[in-house]
Amino acid sequence: MSTRKYVSGYENLKKKRRIEKLVQSKKGALDKFVTTSKKDIDLNEELVIEQPSLNELNNDETVNEINNIEDDKNKNADKVDVKNLFVPNNIYDLGRWENVDTKLRDLLVEKGPIRENNITFPKDENSRHFSTVFYVKMLTNGEKHDRKWLIYSKDFNKVYCFCCKLFNTSCNKNQLSDEGTRDWKNLNSKLKSHETTNEHITNMNAWVDLEARLSKRKTIDKDVQERIDKEKEHWQKVLIRTIAVVKNLAKIN
Repeated sequence: MSTRKYVSGYENLKKKRRIEKLVQSKKGALDKFVTTSKKDIDLNEELVIEQPSLNELNNDETVNEINNIEDDKNKNADKVDVKNLFVPNNIYDLGRWENVDTKLRDLLVEKGPIRENNITFPKDENSRHFSTVFYVKMLTNGEKHDRKWLIYSKDFNKVYCFCCKLFNTSCNKNQLSDEGTRDWKNLNSKLKSHETTNEHITNMNAWVDLEARLSKRKTIDKDVQERIDKEKEHWQKVLIRTIAVVKNLAKIN
């Protein structure tokens, strides 16, 4: 079991401030090794600064100082302005989607429609209720086709169209894209009618296109992130060496 002890955040802050103060105090320190008198200048004499050793570059104190700087940068980068961001109480329940902005829409499309299968659907006054049978469309040749776009809202006991809820910009709002429906008696005919409308087909195409773009962007972002990580590692090593050199100068002085 490791017995390594870590210093507190306050101690790290004190060390960081001492390093910064040391850097400021060492500005022009090399002038001490150079004289302005021409008669004292020897052109054959070189000013030698001792290079930091490998142990100095890799010691815990130097690494901790760099990590503290990185932590501060990451904390500032993680601060997101959510003042004007609309987030539903239950983000995955279609019944609560109102005024969905582009960022939230991208997130929902990336996650895809989510169905809860282990649900006891409540009955209406006529003892009718929703059934998972409606998720499947029977084609004329006997094949079964999944209505991926059809989603049941547990919070509102209604069904909605996923793509029409997100992409419908037409003034002609329909039940499945607007307020949803719980007309279980006529639901089958409503679904058949809805999935053949121009609005639904257009919204389905928009959904598929955005899904493809997000998938492609995810691959591109991965490559970009790898390059960023390599660049970050390079400059972190440069910073470690810089701090080690400053410490070395302090020892010489």
